[in-house]
Amino acid sequence: SDIFSKRVMRAATVLRPTRSVAKDLMRLFDDDRLMLAMSFQTKYLGMSPFNCPSLFTILAFLEYEYGIFHPTGGLGSVPVRMAEIAEEMGVQFRLGEAVEEVIMDGKTAVGVRTEKEVLMADRVIVNADFANAMTSIVPNKSRKRWTDKKLESKKYSCSTYMLYLGVDRTYDVPHHQIYASEDYVGNLEDIEKHHRLSWDDPSVYVQNACVTDPGLAPEGCSTVYVLVPVSHQTENIDWSKESSKFRERILDQIESKLGYENIRDHIVTEMSMTPDDWGDHCYRGAVFNLAHGLDQMLWRRPRNKFEDVKNMYLVGGGTHPGSGLPVIFESARISSKLVLDDLGIKPDWNGVETWFENVRRSPNGRKAQRSMPTAKETGTPTNA
Repeated sequence: SDIFSKRVMRAATVLRPTRSVAKDLMRLFDDDRLMLAMSFQTKYLGMSPFNCPSLFTILAFLEYEYGIFHPTGGLGSVPVRMAEIAEEMGVQFRLGEAVEEVIMDGKTAVGVRTEKEVLMADRVIVNADFANAMTSIVPNKSRKRWTDKKLESKKYSCSTYMLYLGVDRTYDVPHHQIYASEDYVGNLEDIEKHHRLSWDDPSVYVQNACVTDPGLAPEGCSTVYVLVPVSHQTENIDWSKESSKFRERILDQIESKLGYENIRDHIVTEMSMTPDDWGDHCYRGAVFNLAHGLDQMLWRRPRNKFEDVKNMYLVGGGTHPGSGLPVIFESARISSKLVLDDLGIKPDWNGVETWFENVRRSPNGRKAQRSMPTAKETGTPTNA
């Protein structure tokens, strides 16, 4: 197979995929701060740098080499625009109509049953959380490799505690801020090993997007997005009891560590999400899906052309290449090409570079803006 080709095996001797990100970086850096600056990106996969394969050091390179872009209107504007383009091409969206079951004919998917009707199809594409979809809408008897029992035994990513805040003032702080716990290793072990909350000094990411994109809030106001890595659902944490206390701890943290003075006095609107809330649609509330260890990557990960069910395809963090929004978009491209090939449809790819001439533009024509400069532009690694 291509996985064991001479070219790949030669690359493996250089990339050292069996090492963790942390262990690989130890060859290059002595300063713990530099190690952290080059490894916190593993959280994009819901993993600790001590467990994440060294292949993912590429994430830090991409950030510091190319910077980060913010689409005007926020990330939510991207799927909205994609949906508009799809509708122009004849796609019909049925929103608020939950799928209750994938209809099977033996081992072949032939359609779906929604809460309103039955829709027959030549191909079925599942873009929901993989494990949650398998255990809720695909019959267990139809799955040979990815049975309910097998899914229960797999390793899953961490979850997140989220605060989405609307505040009646602006803050002179960067678009992106990451505060790393003084006991960073202990914080990671609480999340992945002990499955308990870190109360003393939790790590937290805060996004102040209005500093780049003021149109996200009324004049003089801001949106503040707070993400705290926490364990996926576990019997050790009762979120019905801990959520309100943890909220206070996190607000203390961003006030004292990241410059959001007296933020409680300025909150106008608020929404929170715990692993239990994520668990309604994500297996165990693991928002980054199956963990990305070597034992669950490559041929050990569910395939885009799903191996257990004929005529079914997967999209999302549970299949190839893995989690993270750009990577998930790539999984959609992989699966769409597989569907087209299997249906014998050959699009004219000539001139594909002109199909979306307004690349990195929002629906109103404004360009996407950089929310973090590149290392080349600053002359130093970016202060996140």
